[in-house]
Amino acid sequence: MKPTYPYGAVAVWCVVFFAFVPSMCAQEAAAPRHTGVPQDWSQHHIVFSRDALARHPDLIYREPRILYQAMQRWQAPNFGVFQGAEPLPTSVNKSGVHRDWSVKLAGHLDANMFPAKFSFDPGALPDCTNDYVVFGLLAAGGGGHPNLVAFNNLYSDPVNGGGSCDPPYGPGLSVLFAYNITTVTGGKIMTSPVLSEDGKKIAFVESIVGSPASAIFHVLTWTAGQGTLAVAAVPTSMTSLTFSPSANNTTSSPWIDYGADTAYLGADNGVVYQITGVFKGTPTLAGAPWPVTVVSTGSLLTPPVLDSALGMLMVGSANGNLYQINTATGALATLPVGSGPGHGIVAPPIVDVTNGTTFVVSANDGTSAVLVEADTASMTLMSKARIGLGTHGGATTPPLTLHEPAFSNYYFNNPSSGVIRLCGTGAADTTPWQYAFGFTGRTMNTTAASSSQLLTSTAARCTEWTEFFNPNVGVSTGTDFFFFGLTQDCTVPGGGLADGCVVALTGNATITKATVAAGPSGIIVDNYSTLGQASSIYFTAENLQTAYKFTQNGLQ
Repeated sequence: MKPTYPYGAVAVWCVVFFAFVPSMCAQEAAAPRHTGVPQDWSQHHIVFSRDALARHPDLIYREPRILYQAMQRWQAPNFGVFQGAEPLPTSVNKSGVHRDWSVKLAGHLDANMFPAKFSFDPGALPDCTNDYVVFGLLAAGGGGHPNLVAFNNLYSDPVNGGGSCDPPYGPGLSVLFAYNITTVTGGKIMTSPVLSEDGKKIAFVESIVGSPASAIFHVLTWTAGQGTLAVAAVPTSMTSLTFSPSANNTTSSPWIDYGADTAYLGADNGVVYQITGVFKGTPTLAGAPWPVTVVSTGSLLTPPVLDSALGMLMVGSANGNLYQINTATGALATLPVGSGPGHGIVAPPIVDVTNGTTFVVSANDGTSAVLVEADTASMTLMSKARIGLGTHGGATTPPLTLHEPAFSNYYFNNPSSGVIRLCGTGAADTTPWQYAFGFTGRTMNTTAASSSQLLTSTAARCTEWTEFFNPNVGVSTGTDFFFFGLTQDCTVPGGGLADGCVVALTGNATITKATVAAGPSGIIVDNYSTLGQASSIYFTAENLQTAYKFTQNGLQ
């Protein structure tokens, strides 16, 4: 059955490929409208190329994450695809740079977990009321403290004032809601939340660590004004489903198939579940062939990623294997990547749904750290790029894990003109290095197009990479940003040797750093507004219970 979306296929095709068939675009005015642009951990785990998408236009219909990125990258005329509340008046587009904010919380995000951000149109002037960012905190709700917190009036300068959401345009940075979602003693949010397309609902997992362990899937319909940072509210509209009665979920964030209104996620005992009726019905565990036992030994699973074109769910494991689950039959296929426990796959796969390829990283395949490209359908190895010593030299202190890469904006036009970037290590030590690999056709080259040492410290570790193309920063062709973190020993201009830092690397290899204690959590990037303060990144620090918002350009 073909999934349905709140927009017509003709409308979407016209938005992205507006120059191809003008007469078809004239029909777009009567089509239903898309509702919003959720940004969460899953957004950059679906990639595509324009040429291949032209051969498979139905993929835009099946996978809204493609539409979100296409609107950003290709800057089609505004046919009114996005629908929502009125944005701020044009008069707020002030000159000058505003420093962004940090807020103390009662917890933080785990190292490789992400906040989630909602907006109606990332290309419009910012909306103080309806744009929000939500953080699911690694803290059991206790003493009245919230562990699911959202802010609006984001485009604010709490220290100096004068931000776009400061008076007279808004009250300044505000708590939109603050909930204690813990329903079982000790329950915590250990994975990343996911938003509905209209931003009104949030899906997330509550994990109960200990004996007995369990995991509960929640869908919260939030209400503005409930709770504060000091006193949490108890959710009044939340559906809950215990999907794993004997194991918690510390690493496998939910993947939402928006068209089918279905979630996929794993538990720490190596089992993957399908949940139906996520946002439009009542969350319910799917029957046979679900759940699917992927790893009998109970190795931790990454968040799964769905190739909606093939109907294949891709998931990595701490045991070093990449797994493919046929969502219709439950059939399981395996591709060994890492050399075993301790050298496994910790970051979710990245899936190119137009070219039928999947990318994963391991710190050790028995010879070195590797970036692997596989054929998604056949689960055969296409390419293996070596990215330094990794853990091949033995146990490392602190522990070394390698995280997801990011693709350059050029890849989305034609893979042969783009690169994939990520962190590895030195060839003979564990100093953090950055690597970039090009492509021949759809196949990744095994020789690096470029590589460079980021720090001389063998104790510093890289966090995951997030890419965002901003057409309104820099030269007329825009700026391709790559954001990641370093956990310690950063040298920050004006600040000397820092504990850790967030890093912005541009396509021309310019590096900007800002101090963040022990480095950042997963980074969410959103907005390409011409109002620089609205083009932002969001994360928490790993050594401070603090949420941050920085500008993309200059990390202000």
